[in-house]
Amino acid sequence: MKLSEYARFYYIEKHQNCAVSILLGASDKYSFGLCEEDAKLVVGFGGGMGCGKVCGALSGSIAVLGKLFCDRRDFRAICAGFVKIFKEAYGCDSIDCAVLTAKYKNAERRCVDVVILAADILEEYIEEIKNKEA
Repeated sequence: MKLSEYARFYYIEKHQNCAVSILLGASDKYSFGLCEEDAKLVVGFGGGMGCGKVCGALSGSIAVLGKLFCDRRDFRAICAGFVKIFKEAYGCDSIDCAVLTAKYKNAERRCVDVVILAADILEEYIEEIKNKEA
């Protein structure tokens, strides 16, 4: 199953926020063993930290990269690379929730499109990093 399918499940079916949905979706996909209680560590990143700043889907993605790659010497570069790809995928130079929600949020579906795209690019990025290691 794709990471975006897991993330969508948490976002739509479990009514989690963007950061939690990405983290728990990745936990399911990559067998981190996290539960919803553990994911409360990132709940405050949803809605751009509650004030429209850094996108929660991006923050959740960075948490996932931390879980997978924090022991690597190039971890900061991995994070910076993902932020660059994230901006390119959304077609804007901003990583702020307020900017992205103005463009992508839907009253009925909330920010599910942002969550799905973030999960898709995160999964692709993780695979790319792992393939370089092999």
